Amino acid sequence: MKFEGESLLTGPRDAVWDALHDPRVLERATPGCQSLSIVEPDSYALVTKIGVASISGTYKGSMRLGRDPGREQYVLFAEGAGPIGTLSVAGQVALQARGAATAVNYSFEVTVGGAMTGLAQRALLPIAKLLTKQFFKGVEQALVGDAAPAPAERLDA
Repeated sequence: MKFEGESLLTGPRDAVWDALHDPRVLERATPGCQSLSIVEPDSYALVTKIGVASISGTYKGSMRLGRDPGREQYVLFAEGAGPIGTLSVAGQVALQARGAATAVNYSFEVTVGGAMTGLAQRALLPIAKLLTKQFFKGVEQALVGDAAPAPAERLDA
C-alpha cells in the first residue's frame, strides 16, 4: 500500500529537521509510544500501544532514519509486530521551506503480514492517516513549545 501526504509545521527547515531527528520529540509525538530506545545514532527500538479499530494492541519494532548532509530529505525504515500481524514501512521524507513554516512531504510503501493482510486498503489507509496526523500534531507541539502532545484520537472502523 502506498501512503503519501504533506504536513505543514511551524518553524524553519533546520528546526523541523532537528525535531524529526530528536529521540525525545519522536517518543512524545509517536501515538501510543510506551518506549523509544536508541540502538545507535538514528536507529531506535520502540514499543507502542495502538488503540485504533481492529489493529489495537501493543506493537514492538524498530525504526531507522537516513541522514542527508543538506538536511532536506531522509529515508525512513520501520518494522514491527503486534497482536494481528506485522508491518514494515519504507519511504522518503522531504523538507521544504515555506516562509516561516516547513512543508514535510512523505511517501511510504507499507507492507503488512499475518492477519493484518485481511484488512482492506480502505481500512488501513484511514488508520495510517489518523496516526500520521497525530504524529505531526505532536511534532508541531514540540516546535511551538507545548510540553506534551494532545491525547490520541480514537478511530473505530
